[in-house]
Amino acid sequence: MGISGVDLLTQMGSTNSTSAGTQVLTEETNFQSELEAATRKLEQAQKGVMTAEDIAKRNKEIREASVELEAMMLKLMYNEMWKSIPKDELFGDDNAMDIYRDMYHEELTKKMAEDGGIGLADFIYEQMTKTY
Repeated sequence: MGISGVDLLTQMGSTNSTSAGTQVLTEETNFQSELEAATRKLEQAQKGVMTAEDIAKRNKEIREASVELEAMMLKLMYNEMWKSIPKDELFGDDNAMDIYRDMYHEELTKKMAEDGGIGLADFIYEQMTKTY
């Protein structure tokens, strides 16, 4: 059972002014529209429907994760390639140089992946955002 704005005005009686009745109608209309918007939002959440904003946020996160994964893969590749280079007798082989080299490779591969890398991030992003 609902009360419409017209029924509400007739029930208010002659003691109330027209402006008060108009205000009540306006408030009722605002409440109805807010209730309908909340109901639509709840129904979308229950159905798992994503808004355009949700999709954009998700795609941005997927892109960032794809780039990070490519950077990790490139770093693994660089570390394995570096193992094939003979040890340098001139500078020695100490722990500090290994740490520096590891940090250098990490930053180098991050930059490479952000600038396009070998295309692995693009491929991962396309596969993760593909809709069927």
